[in-house]
Order: sequence, then structure tokens, then C-alpha cells
Amino acid sequence: MQLERVLTKLKFDESVLGYALITNDGHPFLSFSLPDEVLPRIKGTLKIHANDLKLMNILSDQGSVVLARVDPKWVLAVLFEPELHLGGALSRTQAVVSLLTQVDLPPPPMASTEPEIAVVPEDRAPIKQDVIKGPTITEKAESVLSEIGEESEPEEIVVFHGCVVLRGANYNDAVSLDSKLNLALKRTYANLGVDILLVIDEKMTVYKIAEKLAKPVERVLDAVTWCVSKGVVDVECPDHQDPEQKELVEMPLFEGKIDKAKKQHRAVLELCDGTRSLQQIANVLGIPYFDALQCTIPYRGKSLHFIRTVKITGS
Repeated sequence: MQLERVLTKLKFDESVLGYALITNDGHPFLSFSLPDEVLPRIKGTLKIHANDLKLMNILSDQGSVVLARVDPKWVLAVLFEPELHLGGALSRTQAVVSLLTQVDLPPPPMASTEPEIAVVPEDRAPIKQDVIKGPTITEKAESVLSEIGEESEPEEIVVFHGCVVLRGANYNDAVSLDSKLNLALKRTYANLGVDILLVIDEKMTVYKIAEKLAKPVERVLDAVTWCVSKGVVDVECPDHQDPEQKELVEMPLFEGKIDKAKKQHRAVLELCDGTRSLQQIANVLGIPYFDALQCTIPYRGKSLHFIRTVKITGS
């Protein structure tokens, strides 16, 4: 069973406001709309109860948070809307945990054993390398370590959505908590950067990783390119990228009466005219994709339908 299929049960649950897999020391990964405000409460609870935690509930201003032990290394945190009664929240979380036990979960990031990763001294001239134009980008770690401080722009690297993502020479440093490279990655891309690293199986393309994490392809592509420049990942790309990549896109179409919809849903529904994807609608309104999705769920199959269309994208 695949991780993303299990987590879909939470993503499409109207009572769920957000969720994340949490390490025993309270670091969230593979997070989906879990507010930053609840993280200190979760971290404080795990600091006390991590060793004997099985299933428990903590209250927050945003709603009820259920923490459930998945395996010795991971805890599932789910934020439910305040209106849902506790029994329902606990049972729904436990149902997902039962499925997660059948999933081969990635190992959590390692605690950093070094105060910082080795950095090329500032007085050493950076090693000049030619841009690699072939299908494989390799051995960039030595030349980019001096750029981790981001004082200069990295060498331009071309990565496509069809490139397979591999672990690079600095992968372990990047997933070591609080290492200099790990902090730079999180400063630039928040948890998305580490989430990408955790799901790398050296088979998936950039597009497949974005699909697995339910994140915009452009955002994942940007993060992977950054990671390549730091030697965190490497990529293998086809000799020729198809200039006309075909992508199946679903466009929501709302055909009901807008005044009959809930007020908090109307802004999203008004843009569901069959010409925009849900991600595009979220971008227009400046809201998270998950919030836009929640506004459509009550009307799906009734007054809201999805039109499938083929989108041609260039490389």
C-alpha cells in the first residue's frame, strides 16, 4: 500500500484541518496544512510522552489534535475541526494508523552529530566547472559546498519535470536535523525540501514526486534544482525532453446556485467555471490548495463536477 493513498483518507475528510508525520522529537514532515501554531504544543507533549505514546488528544485554539503512534520512529498528528466529537477524531485517526502500519515508511531525518557540515574556506577560490549539458548531472558536491552560505548565485542547472531524482553526495547532511545544509534547505523551502528528500526512491521523476506530495510541479522542480546545485540530489534526464508533454488536468465546474452555497465557500465556487484547475483557483485567491479543496467537497457529484482536459506543456 502506498503512503499517499493512505493519507488521501485524511486529505478528503471534511473534518480534518491538517495533518503531518512527526518525529519523536517533534519535527513535522510530510505535512499538509498543519498550522505552525500547534507545533509547540505537539513538541511539548512528545517531549513528555513520546516513549509511552499510543493514542492521545491535545487541545489547541485551532481545534483538537490527535497524536497516534505509527511505529517506533513516527507519530501521526491530525488536527480536527472543533465541532467533531473526540470519539470520532480518535477512531478516524486510528483507522489511518492501521493502514500506515502496512506502509514502508521512510526513515526520519537523522539528528546532526556535527555542529555544521564541512564548508570550503572563504579564502579558497571556488572550483570552476562547466555546465553539464548531458542527460546526467553528477559529482557537483565539491564545487557547490562553498555556495551553501548563498553569498553567490549557483551555476545554472537545467532540470526538467521528466528527470529521475537520485540521492546525491550531500544527501545525508541535508536530512541531518539542524545541520547547516538542512537549515539552509528549510529556510529556502520550509518542510517541502525535506519532504522531497524523504520520498526519493531513485525511480520517481520530479513530476511523480510532486504528484505524490500533492504539491505544484513548478515548486518541486525549483526545490530539486536547488538541491542539485548543493549536491544533495542528482538527476538522470532523458536525452530529449518532449517539447509537448501531455498532462491530464481536472477543471472544477460549479453549476449550482451560488447563493445556496455556504458563504465561506463562495469565493472558490465562483471561480469553478471549468477553465481553471483547483490549484490555479487557490493561487488566484492566495489560499492553500487544501482550503480550496475543502470548499468543493460538499458539492462534488451534485452541483460541482470536474471536467478532464489534456494540457500541453512545453519543456
